[in-house]
Amino acid sequence: MYFFFSGALLSVSSAQTRQFYFVNTPLNWRDAQSVCRQNYTDLATIENTADVDAAIVALSNYTGKAWIGLHDDIVNSWRWSLSDSSFYGDGESTYWNWYPGEPNNYDGQQLCVHFYGAVNDLWDNYCSVEYSFVCYTGELPFRFY
Repeated sequence: MYFFFSGALLSVSSAQTRQFYFVNTPLNWRDAQSVCRQNYTDLATIENTADVDAAIVALSNYTGKAWIGLHDDIVNSWRWSLSDSSFYGDGESTYWNWYPGEPNNYDGQQLCVHFYGAVNDLWDNYCSVEYSFVCYTGELPFRFY
């Protein structure tokens, strides 16, 4: 399987139950979500510290901001992009490691979430801002036995 993104750098990391893919093509949150859904499972869902570590590895040496799948849908407040509740274990759909003072929903319009490549804290931001992003698959990574 091949993925082509104009000017993109693609990096892969895996956690216990999923693989994370960093796409170094700046897009707004909705367009990033669309790319992830077309080529992977969705924008990254960070359910625990192991996922944080795996997502950071996927970011490699990238130190900028990257979109992940957390967003505020206004109706149900903060939730992950992947809406299939059967995918999540106990408490996993509400694992959020906010930076102190976040989310602040500045101007009532910061409804999407990013994190820095070397930092595991989450920040809310305007969905229209263009950042690189992290996708994932819900598939088990290939293992040699």
